Amino acid sequence: MTDFSNSMLSVAIILSSMFATVGVMYGLLKYRDATVKLPVDREQLARIPAYGLQQQIQDLQMDLIGSMLMGAMIVSLPFAVSSIKAHITVGQFPWISVTTGLMGLAYCSFKTWKNFSKLTKLRLGHTAEIATANELIGLQALGYQVFHDVQADGFNIDHLVIGKNGVFAIETKGRHKRNKDLLQTNGNGNGSKGYQVFYKDGRLNFPSWTETKPIEQAERQSKWVSQWLTKATGTPVSSTPVLVFPGWYVTCQTKPPFPILNHKQLVGTIPTLRTQALSQQQAEQIIYQVAQRCMSKSEVGK
Repeated sequence: MTDFSNSMLSVAIILSSMFATVGVMYGLLKYRDATVKLPVDREQLARIPAYGLQQQIQDLQMDLIGSMLMGAMIVSLPFAVSSIKAHITVGQFPWISVTTGLMGLAYCSFKTWKNFSKLTKLRLGHTAEIATANELIGLQALGYQVFHDVQADGFNIDHLVIGKNGVFAIETKGRHKRNKDLLQTNGNGNGSKGYQVFYKDGRLNFPSWTETKPIEQAERQSKWVSQWLTKATGTPVSSTPVLVFPGWYVTCQTKPPFPILNHKQLVGTIPTLRTQALSQQQAEQIIYQVAQRCMSKSEVGK
């Protein structure tokens, strides 16, 4: 085998190992796009403060990571090529190095799959909470105080809304819309029932699965809010749970224990609820306690 052929084979071996992980990521992306989609269009959401700067920061962080990896690759590539070429030239196959490399490649591919799955869930949850937060701006215009991501004891309250008609602990759940459900419901691929979830007898019924945990979680977290604010203010506070599924058409076939809504229904529904009439002084006390908790948790995180 010629010297040029040995060099090309060495480069091919190195590049194939690099593209293996990239191939795993590409396959996962194609599978995700072919099977599910976000419940709401991110591009149609109102921009939160500093949204543009946040996107620029994320892009620059990725560029920095890419630059560092590229630098490491450029430095190590000539040495790796020379090492592999030397093994090919003398005809000694480096079984130990190859085995170690394959094990490392398998581990990296597994980590890529795990992290991609986690990233997909985080992206879904982030999009859902931003969609709900956008709608809650309408309640602020009506005089409500809205807090986001209130840290509790080992968990967080997605959104806490306080008004003269009560305190509302809003739990937002993001659920992907599965393409197969839409196609099975309507052969032309544009039916609305594939995006419908209905409540019946304590269960949330999606097109191809059912859930109960979101209901239990919303009730549990609302109970914590009630206990905490009652203790913090010295007066009884009754928090009402609200469960929100952004982007889904939500209906109820039996009476739910608390409001289960699409995010677009929040502004029209919360002002009609009469769970606890609060005086101006009571509302201000509650707002103060929530604000203090948010500020103290922020200081701890610094």
